[in-house]
Amino acid sequence: MTPVSKAALDDPSLKFEWPVLEEYEGRVPFGTQSVDWEERINMDRMRRYRMGRVKQQMERMKLGAILSINEWNMRYMTSTWNAYWTTPASGLRYSMFPVTKDSPILYEQGEIGYHARQMAPWLHKVKVAMTGAGWIGRVMGPAGHEQQLKKFCQQIVDDLKQAGVEKETLAMDVWDPGIVAEFQRLGIKVSADGAAAMLEARRIKNRDEIECLRTAATISDAMFGAVARAIRPGVKESELCGIAHKTAYDLGARIYSGVFVTSGPFAWPNPRDESDRIIRPGDILYMDTYNTAYMGYKTCVYRTYSCGKASQEAKDDYKLALDWLYDAINIIRAGVTTREIAEKWPSGPEVWKDIHVISEDQTAGSNWAHGIGLTLYEPPIIWRAVSLNPPDIPLEENMTFAIETQHGRPGKHGVRIEEMVRVTKSGVEVMTKFPVDEILEVPLV
Repeated sequence: MTPVSKAALDDPSLKFEWPVLEEYEGRVPFGTQSVDWEERINMDRMRRYRMGRVKQQMERMKLGAILSINEWNMRYMTSTWNAYWTTPASGLRYSMFPVTKDSPILYEQGEIGYHARQMAPWLHKVKVAMTGAGWIGRVMGPAGHEQQLKKFCQQIVDDLKQAGVEKETLAMDVWDPGIVAEFQRLGIKVSADGAAAMLEARRIKNRDEIECLRTAATISDAMFGAVARAIRPGVKESELCGIAHKTAYDLGARIYSGVFVTSGPFAWPNPRDESDRIIRPGDILYMDTYNTAYMGYKTCVYRTYSCGKASQEAKDDYKLALDWLYDAINIIRAGVTTREIAEKWPSGPEVWKDIHVISEDQTAGSNWAHGIGLTLYEPPIIWRAVSLNPPDIPLEENMTFAIETQHGRPGKHGVRIEEMVRVTKSGVEVMTKFPVDEILEVPLV
């Protein structure tokens, strides 16, 4: 046997270990399923992170428990969900997270808890919901509502006592005067801080939540591609919207009250809805994939097309909207404030006099940015009407946003653009990849 040299045995690669990279371009959405050969989204880590964030907020705000009737907060804390007919705060199901426990209690509607207990072993308890809190109680009639409300409150009080927090503040994310009065009668101190605590918990995403958002953005890109292939004279806005929905569902997404396509003179001002309008040659049209969700995490993305060649006026308006968008995106990084971003956008009353804008209150949803996650709007909202006023809110690493701008000419066309972004220490990751540099001109044949 040939002797091995000392130099070979001293090779540093013998002891080398590949580092775990926080930023890794290979960790982009390859698929929407779990596999054994690649980590992808670590659901357990995401669940533990989200429950930990909720506990941090309870400890910071000195709360004994958070009672959630809002479906999106419920999903964040319990990692469970039900069909969308339960949303957004029906009272058909609810959850409570005592600060003394490591996981929340889920109160599930009817017999659904049979499955929930087996499928969600991370939960502290799964109990039967005393259906009657939230809006559903109002349709039971006065006597039925009062009965169920009292049972609901007594159930919560019993579990507060079991957790040893009945003397501490119970924070609610939905403020119902009847529930409040009954809790007070039972000696429970309640506050409306639950919604604020949950929004604060949800503000910063972990790597798995960001992967969910990247996957949602990837599905959004596919929806735009499918619509581009279908645009032709004679297709209807509603048909294009249907194609987008099918693409999303084929790729494992769900849509909650979202997605629209609008075109021609109806697109300015922005109606935020579609109709059965027939697309004609030369029409400008845009689409929003908003509220398309992967694992509950939402998209909000606009792209603009033309059926055939776009007019020079439309191209000029698009260039202006694109400049407004990327002037803001290009300064985003951790530490930049909401004021600095809002200052990149022009005064609404100055640029949109032709549609009778006299106040920034008429520009809500126009040139602005909004946090995005399990809900379409999460903190903070960036908008000239509020963000030019103190206090400035600094952006933090791993905040996620949808940021959007628009422009148009009444009776002619409207253009709209939007990207989904993640804040990093030194800049921004644009999660949406469908081309945005110009209006996508779709050939007539």
